[in-house]
Amino acid sequence: MCFYIGIEDLAANALIEAMRKKNKRFLTYNEIESYGSEVVQILQENGEKAILILSRDNTDALFRNYDEFFEESEADGKRGILLRAEKDIEDLIQQFRGYLALDVLLAFMSQRSVQALGV
Repeated sequence: MCFYIGIEDLAANALIEAMRKKNKRFLTYNEIESYGSEVVQILQENGEKAILILSRDNTDALFRNYDEFFEESEADGKRGILLRAEKDIEDLIQQFRGYLALDVLLAFMSQRSVQALGV
């Protein structure tokens, strides 16, 4: 089986873990990409195929389709994704974790992938 991991699942799960560890509501695109690369590597080591879908078009669609959750922002000269103030970790879990395959969920929650976020 091959898992296709879109920017919406990647960003949401990265923010869930960043908020759990450091109450961090903003992640740079580089942090999210590093997290995603680690998630893919973990899945591959467990015998699963995984592909990240991180194109600019998909990122634009994230802000259109999930504008109640995310906005593009900048901090210290680096652009990234900010979780809107009216949303919290429970909102993210309810919207973005219920349908995930267990292997993918475990890779998102792995200590190793979370370390890639720098939290």
